[in-house]
Amino acid sequence: MDGFEQRFIELAMSGIGAAVFALIGFVWKISHKNSDLEKRIEAIRELQTHDARELRKDIDYIISKVDNHNDKMYSIVKNMRE
Repeated sequence: MDGFEQRFIELAMSGIGAAVFALIGFVWKISHKNSDLEKRIEAIRELQTHDARELRKDIDYIISKVDNHNDKMYSIVKNMRE
């Protein structure tokens, strides 16, 4: 019986060791996947922020050009009235 019990304990310890290593590998894989997803989300967020800034800059440029043309038209009309 001692040989059977010893063999059973060896198999149980091997199984537990394998389960622990599998759990560590699983946790590492999940954490690595999460960090990769976080990096992707941050890159997309930065891209959107950059695009929003560029869009705001373009809108401001267009508005300034429209304002300049309105000022020119106003001065032309004012000069024509005089």
